[in-house]
Amino acid sequence: MNGVRKGDAYRYPLRFVCSPHPGLGDGPVYLDYNATTPVDPRVVQAMGPYLAGCFGNPSSSHAYARTPRRALAEARGQVAELIGAGPGEVVFTASGSEADLLALRGAVLAARRPRPHVITQVTEHPAVLETCRALERLHGARVTVLPVDQYGLVEPAALDAALSEETVLVSVMAANNETGALQPVGELAALAHEHGALFHCDAAQAMGRIPVDVRSLGVDLLTIVGHKMYA
Repeated sequence: MNGVRKGDAYRYPLRFVCSPHPGLGDGPVYLDYNATTPVDPRVVQAMGPYLAGCFGNPSSSHAYARTPRRALAEARGQVAELIGAGPGEVVFTASGSEADLLALRGAVLAARRPRPHVITQVTEHPAVLETCRALERLHGARVTVLPVDQYGLVEPAALDAALSEETVLVSVMAANNETGALQPVGELAALAHEHGALFHCDAAQAMGRIPVDVRSLGVDLLTIVGHKMYA
């Protein structure tokens, strides 16, 4: 951005020059930030001690575990604060796909129903759709895949009609990575809860772009992904 702010206006011509990310300097213009982002150099700096000297297993009881254990607790607290959750509610996984799988499979199997019913929608990420297919194939789950309208949105009335006493989980993403459609997550989650079902939301594409708060959204399970926002 060029300019200097004075009151509520901007005066020109001061110029601010940002250094390019070291990973982007010599290649073509990179525009695929919905797929992944470069790691912020400040993140690399913060992680450095734990990739080198502080190697202890944070779950161990010996002295080498203390520093990484404190760092892990601090990171969990930061993530919790970001999404309006409690630190004890944050579970770290190796990827967003693993997080989706853990949320769906965990919720469905924990329900202990002979034929658990799962509802999702047609433009979900493959991590959700393929997990639903696996639950159907391996655990006898019944899966309903809702259509979207011309704006890429799930109609709340369509979800309401699909819900039943056998529904244990509804999974609808917050933002679509290709269309940018923002689903009415709060309204959909409220409908799921009216029928006693849990609600999972893949917010990988929403986090860092729009406010995301698990309490105000009313979701039970939320997936966020560090590599989508410079981490």
